[in-house]
Amino acid sequence: MKRLLLLMLLQTQVLNAQQSFELVTFGNYNSTGLRRQIPDAFFYGGTIDSNTIAKSLAKLGTRNSFGLQMGANAVWKSPWALSKNVKKTASSYHWAFGAGTQQYSGLHFSKDVFGLVFQGGLPYVGDTLNLSNLRAESITFSKIGFGVVDSLTQSSLLLHFVSVHNYIGAALQKGIWFQDPSSAQIELELQGSAQMSNATAGYGFAIDLDYRFGSIQEEDQEQQFQLLIQNLGLARLSNIPNYQLAGALQYQGFTLAQWQQSNLNDIANSFLDSLGYLRTTTSNWVFLPTTVLLAKRIDWESQARLQAYYGAQFILRQTYTPLIYAGAHVRISKVWHTGVGMAYGGFGGLRAQAYSAFHFKRSQLALRSDNISMQNGASLYLQYRCDF
Repeated sequence: MKRLLLLMLLQTQVLNAQQSFELVTFGNYNSTGLRRQIPDAFFYGGTIDSNTIAKSLAKLGTRNSFGLQMGANAVWKSPWALSKNVKKTASSYHWAFGAGTQQYSGLHFSKDVFGLVFQGGLPYVGDTLNLSNLRAESITFSKIGFGVVDSLTQSSLLLHFVSVHNYIGAALQKGIWFQDPSSAQIELELQGSAQMSNATAGYGFAIDLDYRFGSIQEEDQEQQFQLLIQNLGLARLSNIPNYQLAGALQYQGFTLAQWQQSNLNDIANSFLDSLGYLRTTTSNWVFLPTTVLLAKRIDWESQARLQAYYGAQFILRQTYTPLIYAGAHVRISKVWHTGVGMAYGGFGGLRAQAYSAFHFKRSQLALRSDNISMQNGASLYLQYRCDF
């Protein structure tokens, strides 16, 4: 009986609010050890002092990560139902249209790579530096598509056409650097590959699935859960440069006579030939950075002052580790809700998160940060929804 009454109530709400618009924008960067002053200098300009480099170097482990995500997604649920017959199940499904743009960048690097890049080779004379297992991934794409939204549960399924603007995939499987203290000779051994594309990279498709479901708990209280899958798809990249390195180099410097007898191109080609450099053009399919989120949702209609929330997020990229989070949601008033919690994984370690949400009669606004301490990065999410 209770479920029948709930169904009738939801159908009444559908008749009163036939359309909705939802916008989500986000920006997030984080690292396991890099202090935020270093990426901020690249993003906003400025200098990086030796003290900041030393503090970051002291925190780095054998394997480290840095990542950046930015984007915006919009979904409009139209007033057009799949069926005008209210007795049919399809009458609760409405056509929806979505669009968005996203960027994902991830980097895995060793402590020796960071030290060599920011301190140079002089502090490591006589040491063998391990540059292996370096991986860099970056992709920027936009999407536009259509699908359906269930007005009763707010579950949705959208199919998108995807245009990839830029793509980088690079990996250094083996890298050894040694500088002899007696002769100043540098020995370098590299084995790796890279693919890079321009603004006409390629096209593909992606599926976005938002599935809402619940489980009955004690005292007939229903816990709400969400399975969110975004950017599940592929893109075809055509005629992109592919670079290969597999060789060793011993470099002791050039005499003045050698510099006079050779030009810069000859010297560069000599280096690249020694390292087994090979450039080809290829076309292949690449997976988009698919996001999978399984989370307990907040019941915004509950009169409880305190609720728990938790979840886990995965991005199908080798430079991203699973993210888990949990916290407490507090109902300050009917309009204002807030929450605090902890998160671990993704591009960084343990950090604090916080959010505030404002629910009005026909609109909602939420602001969230997954890194309020901002020591190794920064994070900001904005979500706006309007029913009309």
